[in-house]
Amino acid sequence: MRSRALFNALILSFVCLAHHIAFADTLTITGVGGQNADGVYVYPYYFTESGPSGTQTLVSMSCLNFNRDVTIGESWNVNVIGISSITPGDTIDGESGLDILADAYLFNQYAAATGNAQLTADIQFAIWSIMDPADALHESAYNANAQALAATALSLAGTLPSSTFAYDSLLVPSGSYPNGGEPQEFIADPHPSVVTVTPEPASLFLLGTGLFSAAILVYRKREKTSISI
Repeated sequence: MRSRALFNALILSFVCLAHHIAFADTLTITGVGGQNADGVYVYPYYFTESGPSGTQTLVSMSCLNFNRDVTIGESWNVNVIGISSITPGDTIDGESGLDILADAYLFNQYAAATGNAQLTADIQFAIWSIMDPADALHESAYNANAQALAATALSLAGTLPSSTFAYDSLLVPSGSYPNGGEPQEFIADPHPSVVTVTPEPASLFLLGTGLFSAAILVYRKREKTSISI
């Protein structure tokens, strides 16, 4: 019985840790894909990324926020979160987990849009409309196809298995931003620099609590055995 309790305590501590795994990186925006619609650039955005495995260049990503601005040459810190760990009920950086999953679904549609500039723009505006609907509605590039793509993504996001997003990563701004405000959130697939797990402080506390409880169970079991002898 106590062995089972010990096992459950360990499992609980690691489950609490797993969802909060994040990686601290620095992004520097180096360029854009060259295509713009309604005067704004759409996917891909190119970055130099400095992370646990060193520096990666020309990492292509898609931005999720229409009403936040970044300028080529700017750098900021980000936390990297595996999208497969996100659930519809989560809230991350003020955004709902459902919206993030819907944007990740759309991000994975870019592969089918290779060479199709119009479809690429439609996917990007569908992504923006999910995070910032009030702003996207005023853009002529948010056409009927973009609207349909966004509706489909939102209807599917809560039903897709986590394996759908196995290689997708969400990059969330962290700490101070050099020009005030806040830069966009971005999605990358695959994320090239994630090699080392860095638990957040809250997760370390939960893990420590679980291990401490496990230690007590082991001690009590040993004490009982000693008394019986």
